[in-house]
Amino acid sequence: MKQYEIMTIYKIGLGDQGAKNLSAKVKELIDSMGGKITKDQYWGKRKFAYMIKNTQEGYYDVLEFGMDSNSISKFKDKLNILNGLLRYLITAKS
Repeated sequence: MKQYEIMTIYKIGLGDQGAKNLSAKVKELIDSMGGKITKDQYWGKRKFAYMIKNTQEGYYDVLEFGMDSNSISKFKDKLNILNGLLRYLITAKS
């Protein structure tokens, strides 16, 4: 199992509780795909350095997790259809 980190940004319109609920869905998705979360840091509402899709703020969440490298592309496909997810970045940890 390879180690990864994902930073997600949720739309400001969700509100704090809505962002936490969507974060829980991302965690469930990792678990359902055989991954294991090792670290969870919810950063909350932050301002962007620049506009993203006509928005200046969003809710940030950072997760460290282990997952089979073959499952990452399927995981990204599922993230792409999540309503309320503004952006995400997955990086492999060494």
